[in-house]
Amino acid sequence: MRRVLMAVVALSAALVAGCDDAGASPAAPPSTAPAAAAGGACQLLDFGMVNAKLGLNLSVAAGASMDNSFSCVLQTAAGSYPDLVLSVTTTTIGADVFSSAIAPKDGQAVPGLGLVGYQRPTPAAEKSGPGAEKSGPGVEVGWLAGNKRIIKLSLRLAPDAGDEQAAADMPKMVELAKLIDLSSL
Repeated sequence: MRRVLMAVVALSAALVAGCDDAGASPAAPPSTAPAAAAGGACQLLDFGMVNAKLGLNLSVAAGASMDNSFSCVLQTAAGSYPDLVLSVTTTTIGADVFSSAIAPKDGQAVPGLGLVGYQRPTPAAEKSGPGAEKSGPGVEVGWLAGNKRIIKLSLRLAPDAGDEQAAADMPKMVELAKLIDLSSL
């Protein structure tokens, strides 16, 4: 199970790293395609729903799938941050295993989200790897859905955002997670 989760994390990281705006043409018009058109876990997202819940202007989507794992990255057309990453992996584990082996120890329980869920702030990240940018703090919400899916939703803010912005986004992310939990691939 850990190997599957590590693959999802690696796949999401690869997507995020490949979604920078280096070499992008400033004259290129933003896409008007729906997020779901990107495939992968993007099928669970809608730009209008996400932007309304989070107060953002995300308009670019990249999705991927590998075996029983699906991921999606949403970003603004203007830059790498903020970004929203959604990963979904099918599983056979129960709530007890999720709580003890998957959920981070510093996560706070989220009642009413899947079978069991957590939320936690994430710290700002320094650059890592070629072409990577520093990100601001963020928010992570994860849960075990009733239909046996491990779902993780992460928001990373711009480098100039403060911890107070991430704290203000936490309840918004939980509400978005609850909407996503009602969806299915």
